Amino acid sequence: MREVLLEKLYKGKFLQIALDFINIEDAIRIVNEVKDLNDSIIIEIGTPLLKATGIEGIRKIRQLAKDKIILADTKTADAGDVEVEIAKLGGADIMTVLGIMDNATILSAIKKAKEIGMLVQADLINVTNTYDRALELKNLGIDIIGLHVGLDVQKSRGISITDLKDEIRKVANLGLVISVAGGLNRDRIKELIDLPINIFVVGSAITRSKDAKETTKEIINILKSAK
Repeated sequence: MREVLLEKLYKGKFLQIALDFINIEDAIRIVNEVKDLNDSIIIEIGTPLLKATGIEGIRKIRQLAKDKIILADTKTADAGDVEVEIAKLGGADIMTVLGIMDNATILSAIKKAKEIGMLVQADLINVTNTYDRALELKNLGIDIIGLHVGLDVQKSRGISITDLKDEIRKVANLGLVISVAGGLNRDRIKELIDLPINIFVVGSAITRSKDAKETTKEIINILKSAK
């Protein structure tokens, strides 16, 4: 299953919906709106939701979205193997580690993930030399590289992930599954659609829209147009 999922991600273009809520009921509302749409959707248990609801939060979303890929945005900074197990207990398929952390933590997560059938994504938030670090992570055995402009940086510097096109192209040449996050919406996805990106992470542009289902459909159609 692990290798099958990894190949599926590498060959496709996926929309990852970030459920960055504190209240599980808000997350459930969004999942109910989008769960019956096509199979190119990843449901993300956002870090705030994961901290607020723990394993049970992942389990509730898994029960609703039985056939969807689920990512637990653990942003692991230590005890990589333990946090892989936590994500697995909830029913997630993918968990995240902070790419800026020590290699020992990342290797611990990778090793455990391979043992129990999970995928590990390295989030390169706040990594200054993204290509060099991505190359190191590839050599460690990472499955997915996440290029990420954090919310606070978006606000303070007025930038989004679309400002990192050159870095995206360079890192994508490493041949890994590439995920991008940071202020994405329909228009910004159109700017990036021709780049070798596998996963487009969208949060508030969907979860705070007037019609989450319709917005999700529109983004899915944009991704389909690139295939």
